[in-house]
Amino acid sequence: MTMPGDANVMASVYTDFQGLNSLKAAAHQQTTAAKKEAARQFEAVFIEMMLQSMRKATPKDSLLGDSQTRLYRGLYDHQIALDMAQGSGIGLRGMIEKALGVNSASGAPGSDSVSQAHSLPTGPRPTATALGKTTTTGQTDTASESAQWPPATPQAFVTQVMPYARAAAARIGVQPDVLVAQAALESGWGKRVPRLADGQSSYNLFGIKAGANWQGQTVNVPTLEYRDGVAHREQARFRAYSSIAASFADYAGLITHHPRYRQAIAAAGDPTAYLQQLQQAGYATDPQYAAKVDAILTGKHLAGEHLAGKALLAMNPAVKNPADGTIT
Repeated sequence: MTMPGDANVMASVYTDFQGLNSLKAAAHQQTTAAKKEAARQFEAVFIEMMLQSMRKATPKDSLLGDSQTRLYRGLYDHQIALDMAQGSGIGLRGMIEKALGVNSASGAPGSDSVSQAHSLPTGPRPTATALGKTTTTGQTDTASESAQWPPATPQAFVTQVMPYARAAAARIGVQPDVLVAQAALESGWGKRVPRLADGQSSYNLFGIKAGANWQGQTVNVPTLEYRDGVAHREQARFRAYSSIAASFADYAGLITHHPRYRQAIAAAGDPTAYLQQLQQAGYATDPQYAAKVDAILTGKHLAGEHLAGKALLAMNPAVKNPADGTIT
């Protein structure tokens, strides 16, 4: 007898509703097989979207363009998408599997198609405490983190900060790549982070200034501010952190607890809307701030992560609309 979590039961034909129900049941158990199948199904969704775009781009046939033809053509595209995803796919599945926590070493189909640049670091996942100190299941990794900072390339920046972005994004309800893009703009991919007097990095990746209530370390650096659309160079006091994790944790705390960002939290399910709400709330004075972050988000260094993030939001609507509707 085949159990619900068995991959053999999963839907491979677009009319196989029993297979889809089995996938739904297995999803509650968070099994590896269910995660792999969910990734395959979502890759099929993207393939179908691609096919639909191709259909729309072709000239309409007046003889074979009636509603019945379009119906059967749509069903045919459904099946083509599933068949393509059944094989090696188009390279999205491995990315989605990694986002779902499937170990790429398991030999999952499609995992080899993901570039090594997008792979996530292995080992204990760090967490940031309220005091901004980085801890793991054993010991701090601040020393090794400092040795690798600043990253040599934009892709190295993405790889190094992504685990912390995921933790912060989970608190906000936004895609983690949105936070990576924002940090990339503010820090110049990690190369323009202010340094303390002793030469150590301040790890201020989000350009957060130190107000009267800030009790931690600070660093004074020149910054560019916009007033009435005109840029002005001035000195400002910024927060300093002990680690990358502390920087992301403080950003998440600022966004989720400050009343001015309530509209941004409400729009977290839409990256573009989230960034626009941040700008309108006064996060940055640059009138093109949201557009600049959005350009990085859809650029070559984050395009794959952005697409995988959209798949995750589609799989988990609760991320976009928290059940209790509160800001935590």
